[in-house]
Amino acid sequence: METYEEGLLVGYRWYDTRKIEPLFPFGYGLSYTTFKYSGLKVVADKDTKDSTVTVEFTLANNGKRAGAEVAQVYVQELNPSVTRPLKELKGFTKVSLKPGEKQKVSIRLDTSAFAHYDPTKNGWVADKGEYKILVGGSSRDMELQGSYRLASEVFEAD
Repeated sequence: METYEEGLLVGYRWYDTRKIEPLFPFGYGLSYTTFKYSGLKVVADKDTKDSTVTVEFTLANNGKRAGAEVAQVYVQELNPSVTRPLKELKGFTKVSLKPGEKQKVSIRLDTSAFAHYDPTKNGWVADKGEYKILVGGSSRDMELQGSYRLASEVFEAD
């Protein structure tokens, strides 16, 4: 009997990391309107002892009909110490907008958004270094790009 095993590269993580174009990317949805993302800010939270960051941007309904969009935030470690997916979904929110309406959106990411499991340490490690913050309507529709620097390694025991 063969053992079924899943690794980290499942679904959109497989397609994105292997540069395979899927017919319908993760998060893909049909709408009767169009949305525009703008004004990305990646703000480190100063009043917490944890390394949290808030991703802020504006979402606008540019179409002639009301509609809803699931805005997604992905994190990509630029120089990972272990094998990781190209990018990982770390936050999302559904926003309903009338025609021509805009809304400021905030999605908070804590340390776990940057972490990976390290079996040698028996815990979660967020490596110090540069991370890319990607925002869009699907795993292949990244309309905004920013960056965040984790100043020191963060470890949480399992």
